[in-house]
Amino acid sequence: MTMDDLSLNLNISSSAPLNQTKKQNFASKRNYNDDFDSDDDLGSAPTVKKKKIKKLKEYNIDPDNYEIPKKTEVKSGPISSLFQNNPDIPNVPTRRLKPVSEALFAPTSYEEFPGIHPFMKKNLNEGMNITQVTTVQQLSIQPILDGGDVLVRSQTGSGKTLAYAIPIIQKLQEMRPKISRKDGIYAVIILPTRELALQTLEIFTKLCKSFTWIVPSWLTGGEKMKSEKARIRKGISILVATPGRLLDHCKHTETLKFSKVEHLVLDEADRILDQGYERDIAEFLEILKKQKPQFQSILLSATLTPAVQRLAGMTLQNPIQIDAADSTDIHNTTDSLVIPDSLKQHFIVTPPKLRLVALASFILGKCQNVNEDEESKMLVFMATQDMADYHTELLSTVLGENIAFFKLHGSMSQSERTEVFKTFRSVKSGVLICTDVAARGLDLPLVDWIVQYTAPSSSTDYVHRVGRTARVGHEGSSLLFLIPSEVKLVEELQNRRIRIEEIKLKDCLQNLLSVKMEGDLSRLADGNVETAATALQMSFESAVLQQKILHTSACKGYTSWVRFYASYSKDLRHIFNFKQIHLGHFAKSFALRDAPSVISGIGKPKNKEELKNKKMAINKEKSFKQRGNFSKKQMLSEFDSGLPQRKPSKPRKK
Repeated sequence: MTMDDLSLNLNISSSAPLNQTKKQNFASKRNYNDDFDSDDDLGSAPTVKKKKIKKLKEYNIDPDNYEIPKKTEVKSGPISSLFQNNPDIPNVPTRRLKPVSEALFAPTSYEEFPGIHPFMKKNLNEGMNITQVTTVQQLSIQPILDGGDVLVRSQTGSGKTLAYAIPIIQKLQEMRPKISRKDGIYAVIILPTRELALQTLEIFTKLCKSFTWIVPSWLTGGEKMKSEKARIRKGISILVATPGRLLDHCKHTETLKFSKVEHLVLDEADRILDQGYERDIAEFLEILKKQKPQFQSILLSATLTPAVQRLAGMTLQNPIQIDAADSTDIHNTTDSLVIPDSLKQHFIVTPPKLRLVALASFILGKCQNVNEDEESKMLVFMATQDMADYHTELLSTVLGENIAFFKLHGSMSQSERTEVFKTFRSVKSGVLICTDVAARGLDLPLVDWIVQYTAPSSSTDYVHRVGRTARVGHEGSSLLFLIPSEVKLVEELQNRRIRIEEIKLKDCLQNLLSVKMEGDLSRLADGNVETAATALQMSFESAVLQQKILHTSACKGYTSWVRFYASYSKDLRHIFNFKQIHLGHFAKSFALRDAPSVISGIGKPKNKEELKNKKMAINKEKSFKQRGNFSKKQMLSEFDSGLPQRKPSKPRKK
């Protein structure tokens, strides 16, 4: 496809006056603005003016109708073709595999389940619409009621929270005389993230509805310590907490006592270790054992990594090990991962330059071709917080007329995170762009698709990400974005008995011809797939060029991605090899026209003169400080000896 054909399809005429096409494609003229807007040729004003007019005529532009771009807009490099100089997409063979099976539901209901209070069964049925017992709940409830230490492994979305919440509340409501909130804490639940803690607290609150003397509460940070200390003074029966905040209160809150603790739960143990909380957990255990030597410990995880087993050895004593998967199946193959049977997994291989267009096309195809009555939600996982911020803003700017975009990451305030979490759970459709803060334990209802825009750092992270859909028997799908040099990851996943199928890039981009768009994007359905994809990419680049804040955000997102990609572990370097990637092509996927060297240099002095001025300013500041010290020495009393004052010597110890 020639540039003339592209200009025709984008409704841009090279011979028309620029002011008529400025709104349609401002970016198309930026590459020649750099030629005649610079005053490199020093001389008289008429000479400079003649040279600029000559350059304008070279580009077939009428000088009388030419408008100088606004200074708020961002200058950039030339436009690169979207479909040229791309690496070949390899043919990825997929194998027919039998995944590790794990029956989700047990053949019994809670009405038939022995040892549970009738009021709790009523709360499960009426308050939570739960009647059927899952496999992990059937295997775990009775051993926890018996009082021994328990180690539980089960797939994501299998109901592990209820597996320990039900027996803990059952044992607390049986205690006589009745416990009181003034007695102190009887159960401590430790979770890796605030969102997961909030979700777990909600479950405990619903189960305790009929047992008003049992009071669950939380310590997760994100608010003033004063407010949390007030809740502690009022009294807590079941404490839901994150490791860092819990340890902080252990050291600085005198009213926080653990002498009554009967149950300790470490949920999502592998994630707790991934976030570096192993030392905090060990320190808390030391504090807890000093106040209460004997208590029941429960550890739960979707994967049993060596680190989790090490934590189990530190926390549990002669534990009962519960694995919800078929024992004859899981142990025949080492390093197997368990995925819900109702989850359909896919991957797509795209050249780096087409990643952004492919993502937008996939979102448009899944979120626009849905009836108004249907619910459609999607999670898009990004590697860094800056990437999540930038892509949320960019996609909202270009595609946000018909699709609601949300973002969630660890740098947001607690009130913002809670608001986004609750809003996304309540809306019928939307796209949540997030980091791995949303990858563990969160139960977001009716999420249809999980999109991993950046590949996970490990196979266990892959399992937890895709586990946000297909929860408790519902159907769901996932999509993993890869570039041609990363296709070995598919083989790695298949070696761990994960069945995954390919979606072709052509089929994904085909969505651009079927969606209904308004405004500048109404032309997407005109022409062929390449024309539509190029038009969409131009819209992204124009938005970045016209908004300086968005351009800065794009540079931050790109820089953070480069750092992330270079930080993959040595075990994965044969898949994610930083030396094999084309940084310029990836800059295109961030809708940037700047060269990578320019992007990384943003914020630094642009030339020698600016660098010289900066050094002079620093030297001037230093000399001013020295001069200030010198003048201070001159301000001495006329009775002063002028000698330096002697420091008083410390008294000797007797």
